[in-house]
Amino acid sequence: MTAPALLAPFILARGHSALSASGAMTPVSESSALETAAQKNSCVVGLVPFSPEEPAYLAVPDSLVPTETPNLAIRQQPEPVRLSGLDNPGYRQAVAQAVESMNRGEYDKVVLARLLTADYDNDLNLPALLETLRAQQQRATVFSVKLPNGEYLMGASPELVFKSGADGFSTGPLAGSATRTAPIGSTEDAQIGEALLRSAKDRAEHATVVQDIKQRLSPLTLDMKIPATPSLKMTPQLWHLGTDIAGTLKPGLSSLDGARAIHPTPAICGTPTELARRVIEKLEPFERGFFGGLVGYMDAEGNGEWHLVLRCARVSARRAILFAGAGIVKDSAPMNEHAETASKFDTFARALGWDTASWAEKISLPAGGGALNDA
Repeated sequence: MTAPALLAPFILARGHSALSASGAMTPVSESSALETAAQKNSCVVGLVPFSPEEPAYLAVPDSLVPTETPNLAIRQQPEPVRLSGLDNPGYRQAVAQAVESMNRGEYDKVVLARLLTADYDNDLNLPALLETLRAQQQRATVFSVKLPNGEYLMGASPELVFKSGADGFSTGPLAGSATRTAPIGSTEDAQIGEALLRSAKDRAEHATVVQDIKQRLSPLTLDMKIPATPSLKMTPQLWHLGTDIAGTLKPGLSSLDGARAIHPTPAICGTPTELARRVIEKLEPFERGFFGGLVGYMDAEGNGEWHLVLRCARVSARRAILFAGAGIVKDSAPMNEHAETASKFDTFARALGWDTASWAEKISLPAGGGALNDA
């Protein structure tokens, strides 16, 4: 059963501010998108799949309307009657297989994801779910997009993939993370972040992502500024290593061109990229589709922003399918990676009202703010 159309077909929000698609949605291809947006005096909104070979899901709405919600509230949802995938032996087996391959020197890193499915006897309140997600994740970019099958893809993206405007472009890759297991704002919480910032392993993985983006964007840019060292970024659940990159695109290129050039990055795919994609296709028992893809918008001049589709789920009236992944390297432990993905499910699970504190016993979640890897 699909969800009733109670939400705008496209919503992108930060804090109390949001952009919502209004009126008729005109489907467009990437090649015709900007021309159609100019003709309608509007903009382009939509999704880009994880796989760069798959076409984007784009539309031009009659308008993209800014809105303000002064009082965001946490709303209650029904309890699920069935939860599938919390414990996932197949995922641990896939991680073990990937580790064996990397220790044979076949590739350097792969990001493996898994799903968690919740079924309901009573309808989810999707507008209330989106409001709760916005209330809980005010530092993230919260999104909701109606899919062709009537489901909604919702999430709280921690990562800006590409943004461009009159003053240039920016991108903010995240790679290397740690769970915020201590009370937020406490000395212990700060120590977890500082430990991540000092981690040689996480710094090396982050540098790989930044270098990959630099190589891919260089042919599209007139100039680019990259800080020498990463900084700490935060969500309510995680500390991240992030680097704020800025520069100027060559004339005639759009924000989507920039986003396409660097997607998928090693942080969501692996290295070498093409080999990692083949490994993902082999080891993940589902097609990612828009999971791990891009969500965003651009105006008729091509200026806009595109964010990574993470901390997310496909939701309908009586089902929610959550997505989370972890970066696997040659010294990864299957149980730890399984626990890491569980911690990343937490963002959307909390919006659904689930008690995730009890998950640690079921999946042996390590205590003390262990380092995480991407996705």
